[in-house]
Amino acid sequence: MSRPLVILNTKANRQTAANWCMNAPEGTQVEFRERLRTDDQNRKMWASLTDLARQRPFHNGVKMNPDTYKAMLMHALGHETRFIPTLDGDGVFPLGFRSSRLTIPEMSDLLELLHAFAAREGVTLNQTEAA
Repeated sequence: MSRPLVILNTKANRQTAANWCMNAPEGTQVEFRERLRTDDQNRKMWASLTDLARQRPFHNGVKMNPDTYKAMLMHALGHETRFIPTLDGDGVFPLGFRSSRLTIPEMSDLLELLHAFAAREGVTLNQTEAA
């Protein structure tokens, strides 16, 4: 039994969710979680990561790209991240992170850390969407 997403922001939506729970088959799993990051937050993150990678393509001698910076910042916030070697052994790439699973407050923390790191490194963030 699959139901569409319902956001508990009105009394009617809460009632809808309660009805679904009352009528769900035995053994149905229900997950309550905070709302995930917004599209605007995601656009700002990628624009900022792109600015960072363009202006500072190396960090401590390691070639960086927006994905690698994102993994590094998520790791700094305590999210599980692993880096494994590329097929040719010429670099590494990150595994074990998905910013799409961050809640709005978690994404805000990531953006705040990204901006603080960029300021510390003298990087100007233009907040334009990455091409």
